[in-house]
Parts: sequence; structure tokens; C-alpha cells
Amino acid sequence: MPKPANEGRAPVSPRAAAVVFAGLVLATVAAFAYAQRLKRDPLVLDRVSFVGAPRRKGEAVKHAFTPNGDCRHDLIRIRFRTTISDRGTVQVIKPGGRVAITLDRDAFLKRYTFHTYYWDGRVRGAGTARRGRYKLRVKLGDRVLVTPGVIRLHRSSKQAKSKCTTPARSGGVRAKGSKP
Repeated sequence: MPKPANEGRAPVSPRAAAVVFAGLVLATVAAFAYAQRLKRDPLVLDRVSFVGAPRRKGEAVKHAFTPNGDCRHDLIRIRFRTTISDRGTVQVIKPGGRVAITLDRDAFLKRYTFHTYYWDGRVRGAGTARRGRYKLRVKLGDRVLVTPGVIRLHRSSKQAKSKCTTPARSGGVRAKGSKP
């Protein structure tokens, strides 16, 4: 007949098992309470929107843009509101997570204020970004926040002729923040 598994070894006392079980129950309750507290905290970034700009009155809202120099949907307006005041960096990141362009560096982002930026599709260095889905990343202090929405950059046809009468602006252009 086979020997029992714990023969020759000290058995686990019921008291030690009860202490371990009670510790696990307390840790579970504490983790649940902490998760509920995090859910109640307000979002740091809210009301994020990406809209093709400039728009004419009555024209449908475009959530994608084509930076080809024809003055139609050459810019994308990036707008968000912060719920805390802090110094931050606003960046557009590529699909792989690398920085495409930094729109603002070490800017004071006041709480409950809308912050508006315009991106013309240019990337760091020179040139225009490749078509794809880009994301907004905001670094506030020690927090790094990536918004859930995407900025869709489309390539237009090669035959698109420039109807633009004003020179193109490069990089990120910041508009003044406004109160809601």
C-alpha cells in the first residue's frame, strides 16, 4: 500500500492555514476598495476630439485629414480638456508608439480648460507623415496618458492640385485655451 503524501514531514497546522486564508481575504478586500476608489476619480483628460480643420459652415465634420497642400482638410484640430493643472507635453505618436511630432513642450495646462492644437501632418525632421492612424499622448508630470481615439491621416491622389493661396504652416500650432 502506498504511503500518505505527508508522512515523515511536518503537517501544516490548521492555525497557519487559517492565518494565510484570512490574509488573502483581507488583501482581496483591500484591492477591491482601491479599484473602486480609482473608478470614482475623475478622468485626467476628457472631451477629446479630432476634427479636420478648417471647415466651412454647413460642411460635414471630417475626422480624417489629407495634408497635401490643397487647403482642404490640410489640418486636424486636436482639442481636449484637462481636469488637473500641471505642466505637460502634448505629442502625436505613430502607430508603433514612437513620437511623430511634439505639439507643445512643458506647457502649463490649466484644469477645466480646453486646449486646442492644430497638426498639419508634418513629422519631426522634415516631410509629411505616412498615412495611418495616429494617437495623442499627453504627459502630465509623471503621468503618461494616451487617448483612446485615433487621428486618421489619409493620402490624397497625386493629381490633387494646390488651390491654396496661403503658405502652409509647419508643425503644431497652438490656439489659446478657452473656458467651456
